[in-house]
Amino acid sequence: MNKRLLVLPLLLACTTGDAGEVHVYDAYAGPEAYPNRRPPIVLPSGDVGFVSNSRSDDISVIDLQKNVVIAQPPVGRNPVDVDSPHHLAVDRTKGALYTVLSYPAVAASGPHAAHGSSQKLGYLQKLSLTDLALQGEVRVDENPGDIVLSDDGRRIVVSHFDLVRARLFDSEPRANLVIADPDQLLPSGSPDPVRVRVCRAPHGIALSRPDGKLAYVACYADDAIAVVDTSNPAATPTLVPLGQALTKGDTPLFGPYSIVLSPTGKWLAVGNTESKDVLLFDTATLKPKGPAIATGGAAFFPAWSTDEKRLYVPTQNPDGIRVIDVETSTVTAFRAFTPEECQKPHELGFLSDARALYTVCEGDQVSPSVVRTLDPTSLDPLARIAVGAYPDRMVVVKIP
Repeated sequence: MNKRLLVLPLLLACTTGDAGEVHVYDAYAGPEAYPNRRPPIVLPSGDVGFVSNSRSDDISVIDLQKNVVIAQPPVGRNPVDVDSPHHLAVDRTKGALYTVLSYPAVAASGPHAAHGSSQKLGYLQKLSLTDLALQGEVRVDENPGDIVLSDDGRRIVVSHFDLVRARLFDSEPRANLVIADPDQLLPSGSPDPVRVRVCRAPHGIALSRPDGKLAYVACYADDAIAVVDTSNPAATPTLVPLGQALTKGDTPLFGPYSIVLSPTGKWLAVGNTESKDVLLFDTATLKPKGPAIATGGAAFFPAWSTDEKRLYVPTQNPDGIRVIDVETSTVTAFRAFTPEECQKPHELGFLSDARALYTVCEGDQVSPSVVRTLDPTSLDPLARIAVGAYPDRMVVVKIP
């Protein structure tokens, strides 16, 4: 039997009727096709902390008056994958929280390799402060690292801590800095952000105030800081070596990982994880204030006192906090952490009225960890707040 003959009746059945007939349908007026079923988050008055938990794919929302987690909703694009929200930025005026999905290489080894060796493209996401529902997103490059919003809310900048690219000596080893307009982050069809080739394995970012015209970037693999004119992306970034020259090999001597601008914008504090020290740079001259200040352990994201007289530095291996007198460039106080108190402190910061210092503790990077608050003078612990797995940043928002 010829099987093609069996198809003919089916085709005739599909084409019967008036060929000139046009069907007009009313617009759909039913319930929302994909409703947002997230419960609203009622933010209390006072300081509220938002913590990115990169290994548990959620964000902890903390009432910092009562030191309790009031919500911990999931974020990400894939419910069965490790999306790994890495770092946060917030715009209270627009009611938006920003994060990057970094998709770490879970099997990688080394202190930074997990979030520096991914082969997946990341995403920059814009979330609603009221329930952390997705408001917009755009694809960025592999291994997004830091994310910073300008004070005026008009620029958001993302680095890419790409250790794989940093070793491509025969091609392009420099990773991109992504510069995006937060208002152009749409649920779909977001325009591509601006990309600037900056340096090898850039991580920490500090933006000039208020408009973020200059981006200061910690270039881990180059042993340098980069200065990028975000208003003129075609301009070549300026690279300032931390030592005598840029590092050309794949093993940095300093390993600048974090960079934090002082309250007046006069100083940059650069935390080095390989040389285990901190360097202070004058933003006007891009010259170091003096020699490196030894911290004993790998220096991560520090915090400035409001008067710029002290710098509080979290260190890993050994875990603790060191307080630096900025005028004399000396360590004046130290507190060691036991694993039960705070394992692998990643970042320090102050509450809005500077009454307390907080530290985000990575923990073992697998199990739920904590945020600790401390007295900024004595460094005595004040509160212990349980959060998700592998937390890496807390942003504090003061709610009226």
